[in-house]
Amino acid sequence: MRSQRASSLFFDLFRRSSRTLWKIGRCRFHATFPTARRKSGKGKDGDVSRRTKPVCDEPPKPILDPSCKNALVIGGSDGFGFAAADHLLRRGARTVIIADDDPDQGQIAVERLRDSHGNSRAGFVHYDMKIDCHVQAGLDRALCKLKTIHILFNDLDKERRPSTCPISSKENSVVKTIRVGVKLLGRDQGGTGGIIVNCASIFGFMGWPDDPFPVYCKKEPAIEVTRAYAREHKVDETGVRVVAICPTNKLFADIGLPDFPEPIPNKRTCEMPVCIPKSKYQIGTALSYVLAWAKSGSAWIVEPAVSVHQLPRLIHFPEKEGEKVDPKVYEARPCPVKIEPPCVEPRACTPTEKEMCVKKKKKREGDDGQRD
Repeated sequence: MRSQRASSLFFDLFRRSSRTLWKIGRCRFHATFPTARRKSGKGKDGDVSRRTKPVCDEPPKPILDPSCKNALVIGGSDGFGFAAADHLLRRGARTVIIADDDPDQGQIAVERLRDSHGNSRAGFVHYDMKIDCHVQAGLDRALCKLKTIHILFNDLDKERRPSTCPISSKENSVVKTIRVGVKLLGRDQGGTGGIIVNCASIFGFMGWPDDPFPVYCKKEPAIEVTRAYAREHKVDETGVRVVAICPTNKLFADIGLPDFPEPIPNKRTCEMPVCIPKSKYQIGTALSYVLAWAKSGSAWIVEPAVSVHQLPRLIHFPEKEGEKVDPKVYEARPCPVKIEPPCVEPRACTPTEKEMCVKKKKKREGDDGQRD
């Protein structure tokens, strides 16, 4: 009976608590919780038990919240791209446009999103990353539909269909996306600023953790290009952050490559171990986190679903040639941040001028019908 009462009291207190697992404010601990120690001494203060209390700051304002923002997802017909599109709409994004080289799969993905989030909140444009003129034309069509783009998510793991036209440039997919994306989002180009997120799965790192060199599944240098662009173009000029997130099938402690396949003597094989996590839902939490807090040029590891760490982990690289990363930097426990659940109710978005015109037109037609 006593145990039942204790359990009932615990759950009652838990329900009344305003601090939930999802709504935890950023907390900077200026002092730790050392074990209470008894200090022997003379006089009134002979036995004293002291416990330092943490000093918590108010959570800082997120750099970017997807609520009421427009997003373009390249390669969004399936995989991480579709998971990102669905998550952004769940977080209250106004409209998400999927850009894909497969019109059939792209339209199917859009219908799935419309069934879940509303007909006006998802659209499709045909986009082939392998052809330069098609890249620019596809993203221009997306801009015509959205008018303003705040978020560009590039799924570099998306399987691309073979091109029937000659490739007119030697630029890789990451360079193309950043170059054209900055024209769409950049404040110096008439945009409102925003973020470009390059998503590429990764085997791990050579030389981990003191001299990390990333090894990718698809041989797309997402981290290297992202960091190089951030060094050459400052956010103050364009208003566009460029961030890399890298899903992996390894836990953070195993991110080195002890199981990287050794060459087989006298044999040749094209088979490589599977590195893309089968579960894609964890990309949503990682995306929310980097939208809110990531600095331009940063790279983040997204652990597989079996990990207890749902938030992405920041990767540290040497700042200068010849330097090494101190592995102890990964031992520090980051303070939790306020992350809303992916099923949060979207806030009401201010209607666009086009939506207002359609609404007024329908109202006039309704009034005319009543008069007749």
